[in-house]
Amino acid sequence: MKKAKFKSLDMRYFFIPFIALFILFFGLTYMTIKKQINEHYTKFEKEAISIAEGYSFALLYSHDAQEIIMKQLEEKLTIAIQGVLLIEDKNDNLALSRIADRFQIDEIHLYNKEGEIIYSKGNKYVGWKVYKGHPIYDFMISNDELLVEDIRKDSESDNYYKYAYIKNHDGSFIQIGILADNISKFLTRFEFRDLVNHLFSRSDVINVLFINNDFVITASGLPQYEGEVIDTKEVREQISKGNVYTIRTEIENQSVFQVYVPIFHDEEIHGTLSVVWLTNTLDSEVRATLYEGIIQFIIVIVVVGVILYYAYRKDKANIRIAYYDKLTGLPNNEYLEAYLGNEIKNRSHPKAIFLLNCMNFKMLNMTYGFSYGDEILIQIANKVMAIIDSKDRLFRFGADRFVLVVEDYQGKDELRDLGKRIISQFKDPFSGSIEHQYVNVEISVVEIKKSHTTVDKILQDATLALGHIDKNLSEHICFYEDIMEGTVIRQDKIEKALRAIIKNDDRDSLYIHFQPKWDIKNKRIMGFEALARLHVEGLGNVSPIEFIDIAEKRLLIYDLGNQILERACEFIKRLNGLGFSGINISVNVSGIQLLRDEFLEDVTKIIDFSGIDKRSLEFEITESVLFENFDLINEKLNKIKNSGISISLDDFGTGFSSLGRLHQLNIDIVKIDRYFINQITQERGEDLIVADIISMSHKFGLTVVAEGVETEEQKKYLEYHDCDILQGYLISKPLNEGDAISFLSQI
Repeated sequence: MKKAKFKSLDMRYFFIPFIALFILFFGLTYMTIKKQINEHYTKFEKEAISIAEGYSFALLYSHDAQEIIMKQLEEKLTIAIQGVLLIEDKNDNLALSRIADRFQIDEIHLYNKEGEIIYSKGNKYVGWKVYKGHPIYDFMISNDELLVEDIRKDSESDNYYKYAYIKNHDGSFIQIGILADNISKFLTRFEFRDLVNHLFSRSDVINVLFINNDFVITASGLPQYEGEVIDTKEVREQISKGNVYTIRTEIENQSVFQVYVPIFHDEEIHGTLSVVWLTNTLDSEVRATLYEGIIQFIIVIVVVGVILYYAYRKDKANIRIAYYDKLTGLPNNEYLEAYLGNEIKNRSHPKAIFLLNCMNFKMLNMTYGFSYGDEILIQIANKVMAIIDSKDRLFRFGADRFVLVVEDYQGKDELRDLGKRIISQFKDPFSGSIEHQYVNVEISVVEIKKSHTTVDKILQDATLALGHIDKNLSEHICFYEDIMEGTVIRQDKIEKALRAIIKNDDRDSLYIHFQPKWDIKNKRIMGFEALARLHVEGLGNVSPIEFIDIAEKRLLIYDLGNQILERACEFIKRLNGLGFSGINISVNVSGIQLLRDEFLEDVTKIIDFSGIDKRSLEFEITESVLFENFDLINEKLNKIKNSGISISLDDFGTGFSSLGRLHQLNIDIVKIDRYFINQITQERGEDLIVADIISMSHKFGLTVVAEGVETEEQKKYLEYHDCDILQGYLISKPLNEGDAISFLSQI
């Protein structure tokens, strides 16, 4: 499948058939029109040639008459030049002019024996001398005394003349000439003017020409053409060969059809008759044929095109529904899977995908409605499209996710820069019809490798990388690493183990250790902190930080917390049965548990079932649970406290709370974080704030527990500053139930 798979489907099934039909009908129409037009031309040509040939026979007889007249003209020139030779008074230019008028000749020149004109009619060419290669030169050096030439072009004036020459006894000679135009006029009046005019009188003829063998027009229906010479090479060739020749051309911006018909006599060409026909009627017939064919072609193509177009529109609509997101116009999941499937097969260039997740989009939908969310999605698509290269492709992957496929990149740094540019598009709020709001985006990047053999694996890895983004960092971009897959498999095993525990299918993997708490004033173990531990087959012991985090993300923490609470209550019941009274057990409670409406009710059920005194139970909360829901959590704490369960604030000093707000919290106990306890042995006494925390907490009526006590120095310091309870490895490490009971027995 090519990149433009779905577009190529359109072309293959609709555009190509249309083009094929278009070409087919065009070809048929073209051949039909061409055939009909050729028939019109052939018919017109035959009629034109037939008429021209009919007139050519009449001209043939005129040609015979012309030969007789030309002979008589030559005799006239011979008599005239002999007469000039006998005239003695001719040795000046003026005399020659009088002689020319007398004999009705156009040119007369006297040459000396060297071939130089010494006298000339009108004094035009006096001093001109014959040169080698000139027709006169050939006569001058010949032994001929008299010569009458055919009509030829004059070498000096470019006019056409019929010349005669005669020599004197001293070698000088005389030249006389008659202008060809005058000869033509004379012959025309005498020969076939009536025939030419008769043919010219037809309404469909715009000119009739008679062309002699020297290609000179000797007769024309339009007099201005007489005397002109045919200089078109192709026409001259056809005339010379004696062929019937037709040509379409333009004369004075009129489309004409010109016919050349040779006139033969005794198998010799004596000239050519050319008839110039108007093509108005022919052109009208051709146009009518052409228009009729075009109209028929258009009708067929329009009908076929409309049918194919509606089929195309229907299929295109189906394709857009199947492969494109209606809202943003971007390719959708189905298109993405097909596209990536093709990319996996074609690994000619490096490829990577970006998975863009809009983290707070669901909140925007819930707050402002889905229409507002749709507006934001359109803007997100447009902003991302504006900064990516044309070779890269953006897809809508889900309700609030997009996938960008990047091709031919140079390295990881280029991908990271692109990710930063995308995130920069989200720095400003998006403008909606209701409210301008910020959209928080995170991006995972997967470089497609040989190990990615399926589209699902690529998208799975992108989702894995998305889950590894640290929300506390400013740069929400994460590249997929192979180790992440192992992490996910591990988390999956832990999740399965937790679910089995919650269902009571597994009573062994989860167990509780109890770390003793030492009452300084009464010098006795006043209680334990219940610390959950997890052992998963194949993984070994799992850190509480890890499995608690998984439980919270998988929404298992509430049920898991109830399991831990049940086991803590069972331990209290066991202690009571062994005669250990007044022992307090503290259990860690998450914010998720506290926010559940049924939490207090479920706690009461567990306590009542175990039959223990609520006063022997303590709930530990961390400062982080107060971040977003302080008032609500504080109200819940008050209800728990009023029920008889003690509340302790764990890890005090590292998070949300402060001494200034301590008195607002509904708690009984403050547990100082081990960070401050460690400072006892590392800083000067005047720099420590532990004593201040203890003093302030006492002023608020709170009990103080020091966590992480590991040295005698720390113990002495805390005892000196009236700390109430110590907890840490100096007292004891966390113990299983049996060891915890033994520890109590030894104290």
